[in-house]
Amino acid sequence: MAADWDALDWTCPTCAASRTKRCTTKDGRPRPTHLARHLTSILLQFAVRRGGGQPPAERAQIVRSLTMAQESDSSAREGYLWYQTADELWLWDQVVAAAGEHAAAAVEGHLDGDELRDAAQQAARRITRARDLMHEWHGERAEYPLDEELLACVLRPAPSLLARARRRGDLQQLEADLARRPVYLDRPGGIWEAAWHSDGSLTAHRDDGLCVRGWSAAPDAAEHVLQAFEATSRHRPQITLAVRGERPEGPATGDESAGISRVDVLRAFDADRAALDATVAAIAQLQRAWPEHEISERVRTATTRLQTSAPQSPHFTLFNRQREHAWAAVESAGWVRTDAIVQAIDEVWGDFDRSEASRGPSWIPRATRELLTTKPEQLAAFIRHHLAEEPSISLSVINGPAGPLHTVSTGGAHRTHLFRILGLPWIIAKLYARIPPRRFDVASVIDTAKGMTEVERVGRGWHTLLERGLLHGRIHYEGAFAILDLDHAPAPWLLGDAALASAYNTAYERVYPGALTNMGIPATALTGRKAWEQWLYG
Repeated sequence: MAADWDALDWTCPTCAASRTKRCTTKDGRPRPTHLARHLTSILLQFAVRRGGGQPPAERAQIVRSLTMAQESDSSAREGYLWYQTADELWLWDQVVAAAGEHAAAAVEGHLDGDELRDAAQQAARRITRARDLMHEWHGERAEYPLDEELLACVLRPAPSLLARARRRGDLQQLEADLARRPVYLDRPGGIWEAAWHSDGSLTAHRDDGLCVRGWSAAPDAAEHVLQAFEATSRHRPQITLAVRGERPEGPATGDESAGISRVDVLRAFDADRAALDATVAAIAQLQRAWPEHEISERVRTATTRLQTSAPQSPHFTLFNRQREHAWAAVESAGWVRTDAIVQAIDEVWGDFDRSEASRGPSWIPRATRELLTTKPEQLAAFIRHHLAEEPSISLSVINGPAGPLHTVSTGGAHRTHLFRILGLPWIIAKLYARIPPRRFDVASVIDTAKGMTEVERVGRGWHTLLERGLLHGRIHYEGAFAILDLDHAPAPWLLGDAALASAYNTAYERVYPGALTNMGIPATALTGRKAWEQWLYG
């Protein structure tokens, strides 16, 4: 059957059965897949997709023969137009790129082949853009808006015009959606001076010295991504925004935007002397309380205590799993409460699964010994070197109704585990934030293997959160699947399934006691997963 499905990916060159349709006899009766169709599939798989060693001219002939054989397919021309053409464009993309490499290699002994290679790569990129547009126009993203004004009176728009209308429509919809969000931010936040450039790069400075760098697809998105660095998820940045250059007619990509540098991290390290002093004092207290010969045993005890009292929350991937790409992402640097870091890559405190023995479970006791045997007058320099001058710890920000939680994103798991196990109050890190997606698909929130019961439950839970003012937006359905158009989520983890929401509820109440009950969630619903399900799903 699997072989049949491979063959059915392509129109049959014998009977012209269209893609996904079974072969038929001359009088229209179903029959086993034609041998020519099987051979077509085999040739495609090995000579085109995997045949990197084949000369590009031979690969091109195979693709050309496949596409020419399908010209007689008139029974499903519309489906062919959108689906089959996208597949063919993918093949030509590969062949053209390979042809450039082949040509450059062929003249290598006589000419510089870079121009040949570059020309082929440019052509391949144009083919790729056309293919992506076909997928978006007739695929999962087909519901996304177009600027109808641009397409007025155009009966058959060229792909480039369609792409332009799509980008303009995306920007118009983005600006309309973002305009609804600030109404739910009812507290004045920090005072910001920001500059947005036409390439999407964004730089912002708050009046207390905090620096943020990154990108946003449109100037209107800048305020929303800066909100992650406010005191709570209810504070609205007071921003003065300068737009540098012309406003583009579509969302900017921000591909060349600069992030936070080591200089910025060092500046943030020096800016909060109180956090550094509190951390040094906590280390000095441990030096007095933990004799050197007891350090290993004390670390084991502290690790067990932390794992029992504050186990890590699940990975927060709720935003990344949505089909919609990010509209803004920025970095900053600063001291954060160590107890607000609720996930640190390795899921058990102090237990590292690393191939190098030196980075395994022995790392924490060894690093603790080095830290606690450092002279008190050298502790500040020691911390500066290992946290600010070394590659920085990188934390993602999840802002909430009383303050943010953090999760380790790309680096610094060992040092984070160390500070959590030792109970140190503050840690310096790079802070990463992105704008919450505008649309949440229930199928991207849950494990769909749990079946339709879970699909229905999460959708019903969203309705409950909306009714109780814990979520703001609109819900519609695609079949049985709920789609949430989000305006504001003061506690974004509530959008997840019961396991994610209850775990983050527990962590948040531990860090910010009473914050969720002040939002209207009864304390009984915060005692565990079953209690949360009972309150949410009724």
